[in-house]
Amino acid sequence: MLGYYYALLYKKQEELRRMIECQGKVTEKQGQFSENEHKCMEPELTTTTWHGTLATSFDDIRESGIHASYLEILGSQFSAVFSAISSKIASLMAEIESIQQTIANLLAEEERAKASN
Repeated sequence: MLGYYYALLYKKQEELRRMIECQGKVTEKQGQFSENEHKCMEPELTTTTWHGTLATSFDDIRESGIHASYLEILGSQFSAVFSAISSKIASLMAEIESIQQTIANLLAEEERAKASN
């Protein structure tokens, strides 16, 4: 019985370690993503490169389509990912605590059984 709970504890601790590692990697990727925001508006259009109605339409598409979507990813979508990861980490920590308590109870039962014999 204890073997099962020790194996389960190890499994949950490994899941927790992977989730914390994932959180760090996603944080790193968010930083890289944020650093590259300006690239979705490149190249800058000037009167010497491209101008006129088509250039204005192109800039509008970049601003309302590409840049707005980029900001959506950078904001709410990254936030949703971080929220999901944090929730899973909290859940795993609660499971680990419960398993540790079960192991402690089983060990105490074994000690009582040995003492009574």
